[in-house]
Order: sequence, then C-alpha cells, then structure tokens
Amino acid sequence: MRTIVFIVILCLFMQGCSGFTSMDKEDLAAEYGPEDSLDYISNNKDDAPEGRSTGNLFGWNKSGSTEPDLDEDLSLHDLLDRQRIAEGLSRILVTSPDVSKAGVLITNEYALAAFEPDSDASSEAAKHVKMMVEAAVPYFFVTVVTDNPTMIQDLEAFKGMDARSSEGREALHHTIDTMLETTEQPTTPKEKAASMQEQRPSP
Repeated sequence: MRTIVFIVILCLFMQGCSGFTSMDKEDLAAEYGPEDSLDYISNNKDDAPEGRSTGNLFGWNKSGSTEPDLDEDLSLHDLLDRQRIAEGLSRILVTSPDVSKAGVLITNEYALAAFEPDSDASSEAAKHVKMMVEAAVPYFFVTVVTDNPTMIQDLEAFKGMDARSSEGREALHHTIDTMLETTEQPTTPKEKAASMQEQRPSP
C-alpha cells in the first residue's frame, strides 16, 4: 500500500513539473539558463563549489527495499517545498517583459498569482503567467491568476497560514472568488488537455 501511495504522489509531482519542457519560449516570454531564478529548485548555493548554483544539476537518489527508513510515512511535503516554489515563481514571473511585479501564494491545493502588467496586453500576460505557474506545481493544483496588482497584498496576508485553519480557508476562498471575478482566466494547454480527456468516450 505504501508503494502505491508513493508512486501516485511521484507521478502527480512529475506531471506538474513536466510542463517546463513542453512550452514554447515565446509563450513563456523568457529563456531559462544557468544562474537564473530556476535556482530555487536547487540546494543551498553556499554548498556548491565556488559559490555556483547547483540548479542545473540532475537530482538522483537510490533506495533499497530493505532500508529501515522505508517504514516512515512519505507525503507530498517530502517532495514539495511551497515556500521555495512561491519564491522562485515570483522571481521567474518578473523576468517576463509583460510583468513588472508579482506575488505568488502556494497552498495545499491552489497556486495563486497576482501581478502588475508591464504592457497593455494584460490578457496575454495573464496567459503567460498562468502557464508558468502551472508548469511549476503538481498537476492537481488549481491555478488562478489576476492582473490586479492590489491583490498582491491580499495574497500576502495568507503568508505562513496553517492549511488546517477553517477561518483562514474561508477567507482564502473569498479571495480566490475575487480573483476570478476580477480577471477572466485564460485557457492554457493543460486545461485544453484535461478537457479533451473528459470528452473522450469511455471504452
């Protein structure tokens, strides 16, 4: 049973990350290379030789079925650092020519981004922002974006909130509703693929 749970969690996580390789550079409005904001997925830069980032190195680990630590519970928290993803995403978003300021909140089920457009084409900017956020979080996360910069502070109010807080959850849902009312959510390739799967006839 533990093995099945691990496989499901791993598959969901990898699906969320796979979007980085499937998007055009024009859509992302940025070209990612060494020493950029994607370093948020790396280990501590201070640990790297000569202070260089390890963000472009492969990650690898080997486990055996007889290891004693396998009895420990494995959860999504072991694979997903919400704070570092939020920090990295906010930095990545402002490298886009369409975004001058951005705030990102990652909860246990939502990826929320508020930004200030740096151009008149806010609808295209919203699409780019949503695609970049979707690419960095697990597939099952619901991504909501808004081009209303005043909502950056609204999202910041939830910084460090306990996911088990019922009052906080109610306020969060109200904020999400406001984001949806303020900004029409663009349709992304992820949502198109999900829609096609839903429309596919059952065998």
